[in-house]
Amino acid sequence: MRILNQVVLTAVLFGFAAQASGQQFALHDGDRVGFYGDSITAQRLYTRFVEDAVLTRYPALYVQFRNAAVPGDTVYGGYTGDVPKRLARDLFPFRPTVVTVMLGMNDGYYMPFNEKYLEIFKEGYRKLGAAIAAGAPAARFTLISPTPYDEVTHGTEFARYNEVVSRHAEFVKELAASSRMEFSDFHRETTALLQRGMQKDPLLAAMLVPDRIHPAETAHWIMAATLLRAWHMSPVVSKAWIHAAALTTGETENTEITGIAQKGRTLGWMQTDRALPLPLALDDGMTRFVLAISDLDAIDLQMLRVDGLAAPRYALSIDGKRIVSLTREQWTAGVNLALYATPMEDQAKGVDGIELKRTRLDEARFILGVEEPAAPHSADAIKAIEEKDAALAAEQHKAAQPKTHRFELSAE
Repeated sequence: MRILNQVVLTAVLFGFAAQASGQQFALHDGDRVGFYGDSITAQRLYTRFVEDAVLTRYPALYVQFRNAAVPGDTVYGGYTGDVPKRLARDLFPFRPTVVTVMLGMNDGYYMPFNEKYLEIFKEGYRKLGAAIAAGAPAARFTLISPTPYDEVTHGTEFARYNEVVSRHAEFVKELAASSRMEFSDFHRETTALLQRGMQKDPLLAAMLVPDRIHPAETAHWIMAATLLRAWHMSPVVSKAWIHAAALTTGETENTEITGIAQKGRTLGWMQTDRALPLPLALDDGMTRFVLAISDLDAIDLQMLRVDGLAAPRYALSIDGKRIVSLTREQWTAGVNLALYATPMEDQAKGVDGIELKRTRLDEARFILGVEEPAAPHSADAIKAIEEKDAALAAEQHKAAQPKTHRFELSAE
């Protein structure tokens, strides 16, 4: 994990965060987001992480999400029905105000490039977009390029198939630009992740997309970050600057600091951030690997800067829990607390824990309502699932609300 490098870059990041956070977030209070796609979206991973990020970064917003993906789908549909049936059953009843579309992995049929099939994909994609626009005329679109077929870290099962997927991705990008729709480039960002991973550790890089098609959980964080950037999510969790000698604050953002006081060799204050860090599994080796080969931490800035400290080294505790010991110079430069195991990180993981339960309920809803709609008592089971999901959503929103914490910097 790039903790020490992060400290060196904090002066730049403080400036970047202030600029980027001024952009307007694409989602609004009351939005309903429908994720339409194939098995990669049906993994319910990047979609889960996007929901986590919206909940933790914007806890005052109420935004609903629906995963309308089916494994194996193409722009024409798949084993659960064609596009008209899919849209009428899986998307339109949700009345989406935002629709994301990510398709293209299956549309080359795992064969060498053929111009004929590319044109079929283009025609089908345009018809799909027109059908969604007709059925949900108020919805805003975000088009997402398909993730790559990984021929970077593995030998290939379908030779040069990523050439096919790359052409699909390029078409989606061009269509979004010509239609003035939001666009999120999963293909480019995931490819870059694989390439950087190969340079650092080929064995770990091969675990990013283990079957060449479906990204692993940690790679989905890069996909989620790519979509969140397209939606202009603020990279700032909070920004706190404390002048220790004067017992005052400098520039702050998205936080409230009170009660700054010096007691012996300990500087203490109360801090209430208005957002939470992303619930990253910081103790997981693959998470650390992805942080080391990406800029994922750049959208997760929980910055603490303390200047005017007298002693050479200080340890930070939050709510009595020791977090990290760093030099006076590191505290003066600024530290990204989102890269440490803090009580705020624990709170965010609690939000994600509820999201994981909701994801499992959604998978059950898909099996009963889409794959096995004729199963006995499926309608009653789906109703019970929806009631439980609504209760969990309320619990989750409450769990994401800001809390006040006691910070202490103690000289060592």
